[in-house]
Amino acid sequence: METNTLDYFKRESDRELLRKRAEKLALKISAETNEEEQKSGAREYVFFRMGSNAYGLETSVVKEVMIPEDIVSVPCTPDFHLGVMSVRGHLWAVVDLCVFLGTGDKLDSEKPGVVLLADEDMEFCIAVDEVLGVMPVADADIKSLPDGENLLTGFSIGLTEDRRTILNGYALLREESFIINEFVGGSRHGLS
Repeated sequence: METNTLDYFKRESDRELLRKRAEKLALKISAETNEEEQKSGAREYVFFRMGSNAYGLETSVVKEVMIPEDIVSVPCTPDFHLGVMSVRGHLWAVVDLCVFLGTGDKLDSEKPGVVLLADEDMEFCIAVDEVLGVMPVADADIKSLPDGENLLTGFSIGLTEDRRTILNGYALLREESFIINEFVGGSRHGLS
């Protein structure tokens, strides 16, 4: 029994050491990436597919990409709200941007992946069919979208040459429609 306890504490201290090393490396890589971005005028974007179209979000708003074990639906929420999922004990709302933006696309996957978006004030997940990868895109290579009848134009930065829509993650994180704070019966409570 003592050996198992000692092994556990040794593993915990090893994990802590590895975590500190990873943080230090991440900071170093982030600083180098920021310098490269400033020199080249390019930013890194996480690209993913929803339905038949490809989209991208700047990596600064993407916290994580994953395939959830389960998305639990929540009654009395808008159609674009697929439900909630648990990530390490923390609940995240899952949104179907195709429905919210009115693109006409539908998610193809029976078990969609999610892109977790977060800033200091808001966090939620976007359901996606497939993650395509992380790629740099120069600001000059992003062309503005033509005006449309859906919400996409208000939440996008533009189109890449290969017709991938660059979404404005910061605008999405400020969208009040994603905050569900009503109880059945209509009484409001500050539970955002």
